[in-house]
Amino acid sequence: MKTSTFGIALLLLGPIVAASLAGYGEVAKYVGIGAVLAVLLGLLARPVAAFAVLLPVVYAAAALTVQSTDGVVALIVAIAAAVGAAGSLGLQRGLVALLGAALLGSFEPAEPGDVLRRSVLMMVGIAYGFALAVTVLRNVSVSGRAVRPQATVGYAALLAVLALVAWYAARLGGLAYAWWLPLAVVAVSEPVAKHSARHALARTVAVLCATLVLVTIVTAVDSQWLRGVLLAALVLAAIWQGVQHPTLVALLLTPVLVLLSSLGPPEAGFDGARVASLVAALVIFAATCLGHWAFWTLRTEPGRVTA
Repeated sequence: MKTSTFGIALLLLGPIVAASLAGYGEVAKYVGIGAVLAVLLGLLARPVAAFAVLLPVVYAAAALTVQSTDGVVALIVAIAAAVGAAGSLGLQRGLVALLGAALLGSFEPAEPGDVLRRSVLMMVGIAYGFALAVTVLRNVSVSGRAVRPQATVGYAALLAVLALVAWYAARLGGLAYAWWLPLAVVAVSEPVAKHSARHALARTVAVLCATLVLVTIVTAVDSQWLRGVLLAALVLAAIWQGVQHPTLVALLLTPVLVLLSSLGPPEAGFDGARVASLVAALVIFAATCLGHWAFWTLRTEPGRVTA
């Protein structure tokens, strides 16, 4: 592991940890989430890194419209579809940041004043993360695999449907930090099966199961210092190997955001039976794998992979 890896991790996490240790949990949470999502956009979707300014906007829109199910559902579906459409340029991994902000807001309803305060804190983190992306990380870029233009609509529809179904399942299942389920489903998605559909399916199953294990572990930890150690370890792993292995970033994004979300209010307790929640997650994972398998194998444009 290079010394620069530790330096970048320290720059990213230092202010967050300092705010948390000083007792400013809400500041640490939203500044941290904003910084991580801005860095994600800067590294995985550098041509549209400036879209980071939209993160607090979609967060606030989701938090304020969550009482109107139709409104927040329309927002999530639209953003998930936009992530899929960005697959034509290979930018879908980075634009997952926008979906993450919307999903977080959809599970944190609050009064306008509270939403505004959180959004401002998130914007502070975004400014800091964007500054890191264009300075110390300016020469780092992770390219994603692009879907053929003919399949863009189908991929956008796939992500929109999966995000919608997972969002409802998370609400009904009573999961802790329930927004992680639809986020994970979209974050691990690949528009193209690199080698074969079977290989890509095995990868998707493995990454989803690993995400479930990591989220279960981080939500079970009550000690603040142990959460800090886990956060540092996951961020170091993402920075160290993320450029060579973008799948690792997709895997670690969800538990990192869960850990950051645990730093401050509002609390995201566990509301449902554990068995029911596990079943809900596994059903959504199965639907995700089935949907991607069909997308990879049933497309008719030239050059598609075979099973």
